[in-house]
Amino acid sequence: MAKVEERVKELLAKHPNLTQEEALKIVTDKNARKKNKRAEKTEKRSANKPKD
Repeated sequence: MAKVEERVKELLAKHPNLTQEEALKIVTDKNARKKNKRAEKTEKRSANKPKD
């Protein structure tokens, strides 16, 4: 969780008009999108892999 808190602090430093909750939501949403994208890539690779 420390990495998320660090990124929230960085985001707040760049955009001081954001609240702590808004910045946290932005970071967690981005992490979720990245996780979904990685899962899709893995699924595509396993689908293209020839079965033995």
